[in-house]
Amino acid sequence: EVISNSLKELEQGKNIVLATVVNTKGSTPQKIGSKLLIRDDGSTVGTLGGGCVEGDIWFESKSMLEENSYSETRFREYTLNQELAEQEGLVCGGTMYFLLDKLIPENQNIEHLRSLQNSLNGKESGKSILTLVNSRNKDLSIGIKKTYDFENTNEIFNDELINETEDIENTISNRTNKCIKLKDGNEWYVEIYTTPATLLICGGGHIANSLAPIAHKLNFNVWITDDRKEFANSNRFPHAERIVNDIPESALKSLPVTENTYIIIATRGHRYDLVATQAAVQTKAKYIGIVGSMRKAILIFEDLLKNGIPEEKIRAIRSPVGLDLRGRTPDEIAVSIIAEMLMIKEGGTGLPMAMPEKVWSKIISKINNSLSESKI
Repeated sequence: EVISNSLKELEQGKNIVLATVVNTKGSTPQKIGSKLLIRDDGSTVGTLGGGCVEGDIWFESKSMLEENSYSETRFREYTLNQELAEQEGLVCGGTMYFLLDKLIPENQNIEHLRSLQNSLNGKESGKSILTLVNSRNKDLSIGIKKTYDFENTNEIFNDELINETEDIENTISNRTNKCIKLKDGNEWYVEIYTTPATLLICGGGHIANSLAPIAHKLNFNVWITDDRKEFANSNRFPHAERIVNDIPESALKSLPVTENTYIIIATRGHRYDLVATQAAVQTKAKYIGIVGSMRKAILIFEDLLKNGIPEEKIRAIRSPVGLDLRGRTPDEIAVSIIAEMLMIKEGGTGLPMAMPEKVWSKIISKINNSLSESKI
């Protein structure tokens, strides 16, 4: 929404500022990659977390729009100390780093945003944008941008400004937004532009029926494939963008499965699960999960090995699928599957986020010291 509205403003001949969270430390109200479009008239699209943080960024952006008529980039650091957080009614106490890009309606900027929008819509291949946000080299200006197509990431090797590529390549491969500091002291913000993640469910049964609406709400494109029209149709799956009534192996061959596709196999029987899995491992899918018991997974894995599927591909399959939530009903199983998918997608651990014991010790010690001082 932010990119499409930004493009619209430039096409109408108006200046804009795009503010982006490029890094965070500690607890903050928004994550890396959050954007705010500030229009010439002061109106906005998107959010940086609200409160005085967003207010200050808006004020500086508005000043940038009023000061001159050329493109400009600024980098800002904003620390949410305890007093400021309390004033805003927040419990955050971290640091946020912002990139403020002023863009004027010239062809280069318009074509750049149009290309990003096309990547988001799937009309062009995905792109990674590297933006210099901090540098020890006085000859390098903050805001320098490098654009790479997913299909041509080898170009990074040939870029004289980027002397280390492993972290950057891993970030692009994981499809995450991240700020990376290289050994030369330069910091690059890596931002990914690609179509939303797609969930492809093989089988239109109870699990699929519970899984599809949750995935849709979490901004996954949902595709359903089942050769039985009475199970895979728009009445049962109103949120599905694609419904393919075909056997699993044919459907998987006909659909554009990419590195941003998550496949869940939940067909009506072992034979269908096996052929669906065998077809799935031949794709570029980021994630493949099979619904069922450990025994079922063992039987499928044995058959795949007999059929010549490489062991490393089989080991990457999630089966039994999902995190261990002890779920039994289709809805409970769907939640555990989505939880695992999000863990993979966002790079999480899947572990509880409960307060660590060492933090509890500090809390208790602080309160005890406070009580002791009050008695004196």
